[in-house]
Amino acid sequence: MYHDSHLYDAEDTVVYQTDEYGGSHTDIDATERFTDDIDLTVDTEANVHFTFDGSDATDDLVLTLYKRNDSSWSDNEAGWKAAITVTNAGTETEYHYTIPAAYGAGHYRFGIKSSGATTSFELEVAVRQSRITRSKA
Repeated sequence: MYHDSHLYDAEDTVVYQTDEYGGSHTDIDATERFTDDIDLTVDTEANVHFTFDGSDATDDLVLTLYKRNDSSWSDNEAGWKAAITVTNAGTETEYHYTIPAAYGAGHYRFGIKSSGATTSFELEVAVRQSRITRSKA
């Protein structure tokens, strides 16, 4: 008999961070910006934590997941999963997304933008990767 468990990384990896959160990436507006590459060719899944703060409550945050077989992003890829609209109340908000093992091995990243031209966002995106390990019970 075997037992499956998840071996999580010891800490998060930040893949996008604007100045309000201590980084140097561009604030999010109506132009799509992209997180750094999330390499899931060895690890099998990732928990993605979005923390964002809108300049007002007019527009929402839009997230699109992209996938490739390598890290050679051209910015011409079609979204791999349908866009997710995250409601913005104009205050700091957290949103979590899991890239499950069922999505398969590959390289992933999120496209992030405002749903309109009024609201801009400060944002931090942190990822904690894991892999499934199997041992005899």
